[in-house]
Amino acid sequence: MKYDYVAFYNKNAAFFKANKKRESALLFSNALLTYLFLFAYAGLWVYALLKDGLLVVDYAKFFFIPATSLLTVSVLRLAIDKPRPYSEKGAHIQPILRGKREQGHSFPSRHIASATAISFTFLPYLPAVGGVLLVCTLALAYTRFAVGVHYPSDLLAGIGVGGFFGAFVFFL
Repeated sequence: MKYDYVAFYNKNAAFFKANKKRESALLFSNALLTYLFLFAYAGLWVYALLKDGLLVVDYAKFFFIPATSLLTVSVLRLAIDKPRPYSEKGAHIQPILRGKREQGHSFPSRHIASATAISFTFLPYLPAVGGVLLVCTLALAYTRFAVGVHYPSDLLAGIGVGGFFGAFVFFL
């Protein structure tokens, strides 16, 4: 069975485009989930400053795991320069997220790699929060596909890179 991205995307997008409230909810979710990880990461640092007994290695994990994931994804995106779904010739994708101008740097997803790495960083210290953030990572991945700015492969690669670096939280 051949995978038809355009048909898959258009079927998904039609659900949201058919109803302005659903479309608005999708766009709101995309923004909200993105900011959730920014605030969660800031909250991790507040936790670190208030928590007694953390070692220098813990602070290093809080910084280097998300930073290394972000840096790696940024370098990969520049090197690969995969086009966005809406800019691919012949794809005829009309993204729900309007105003996107970026033409390349789609693979891997920086949002998802960062969200995954941040989620993993929480797991040994606040497991329930880390678990909720992992679920939110999957929700964000879906919204990034549904708004039309990433292919599923971009999102899976982002999860892979973020998970790879995130796993170091258990080994360092």
